Amino acid sequence: RGFPGPALPAVHEPLMGLPCLGQWANVWPWLLIEAHWGCFVPAVAAGKTHVNSSDPANGVESAWLYGNINRYAYYFADLRIGSSAQRVSVIVDTGSRLVGFPCKGCPKCGHHIDPAFDTESSESFKWLPCGVASNPAWCEGHCCYSETYSEGSTIRGFWFNDMVQLGDSFTRTPPVQARMGCHRAENKLFYTQRANGIMGLAPSYSSLGSNSSRPTFLQDLFRDKPHVSSEMFSICLATWGGKLTVGGYDCSRHVNPQGLSANCRSHNSMSTSDHCTLQRPCHNDGTKWIRMRATHYYFVFPKAMLLDGKDVARNKRAFGVTIIDSGTTYTYFPGPVFRNLQASLRSYCQEHQGCGAQIQNTAVGMAAGSACWRLLDSTVGPQFFPTLALEFDDGQRIDWPPHRYLHRRGDPNVWCQTFMENDLDQTVLGISWMIHKDIIFDLTPSHQRLGVAEAHCPDHIHR
Repeated sequence: RGFPGPALPAVHEPLMGLPCLGQWANVWPWLLIEAHWGCFVPAVAAGKTHVNSSDPANGVESAWLYGNINRYAYYFADLRIGSSAQRVSVIVDTGSRLVGFPCKGCPKCGHHIDPAFDTESSESFKWLPCGVASNPAWCEGHCCYSETYSEGSTIRGFWFNDMVQLGDSFTRTPPVQARMGCHRAENKLFYTQRANGIMGLAPSYSSLGSNSSRPTFLQDLFRDKPHVSSEMFSICLATWGGKLTVGGYDCSRHVNPQGLSANCRSHNSMSTSDHCTLQRPCHNDGTKWIRMRATHYYFVFPKAMLLDGKDVARNKRAFGVTIIDSGTTYTYFPGPVFRNLQASLRSYCQEHQGCGAQIQNTAVGMAAGSACWRLLDSTVGPQFFPTLALEFDDGQRIDWPPHRYLHRRGDPNVWCQTFMENDLDQTVLGISWMIHKDIIFDLTPSHQRLGVAEAHCPDHIHR
């Protein structure tokens, strides 16, 4: 990926007291994939139903998300591929563009949640013609790709065209024609991950409106105008799972600053839909809009960081280049910002009865420079820690409360930070910053912007 960073280990935390077999996961910024777990996963809580939440009448499609910041270190969705609608699980990654997964007969692919895609079972499957005579020998005459990620893992395979549907069989979204990758070789983290593949949702190098010979998956979705009305999508991540919405966003989960459900109807008072689109905008739904540039990545422009209302950093240049990346577990700041933040946090706690906690040595498996605290009363969580906030160049302020920039590490009394130091002059707002918010990517060419709304995102543990 374009912005490599330091390697970090993920958490191996037993769930609800059940044994979890497997090795420690390696979590890397830009591509965060867990080891091959052998864990039992509980079913969704009683009374939770798996219902279709798409809104075809208003041009909105959606899919459940699965995953967890501790257990998986990523979130993934289901796609159904081909005329036979074969299900594959793919990591949702706003920091890359490739959509790919293993195909049946792959000689160097790992074992994943779903069976490898069987090309011969899809009547709509076609290998993508390449027209390049100088392909490497391993391409076997196909149009091929090879992607190497910053931590060293590589995927290689052949391009193909086929029909793809977003979500599982419950969502019943219409198929679209798309270009995807058929893995022929995986190594390292791609080989050991539970999810079959990856779904890159990053924009193209120039803009989503450009006429690119290699369209992104988002472009393929947005071209389906009868079913996807707006160049917009949103990601709402809960502790376990969440929701991906394409064509608009679902404001029914939004909350206002007082924690109450936001007023969420569109401008049409007669409408019963909770989905907001370009054609049916919503007002007073709790969304804060900030400036975004969608070119290759999703760039945003913070100008200050505050801790309990006091400046930790106030200079646009301090943050370097800043992107939103759902493929990165933690949040990364350039060295000076990270060190100021750590020092300010410790100073605040020293002045406020330790924030109800005692500083811990770095937990097993945590990267150097990270910090953990042992709470004196685990029943109240880290509520005595201060709220952080990012202020953006258009004046919007997005809070980051302590139960998000800290997370529990197996022991219910131990909470560790979810922000890390980046050796490069770059800020990456990853899952730990996105979680429990509805993050809305409005890619309308005339006014690209990012929406951020506090939200009670839906939990989905077992599909």
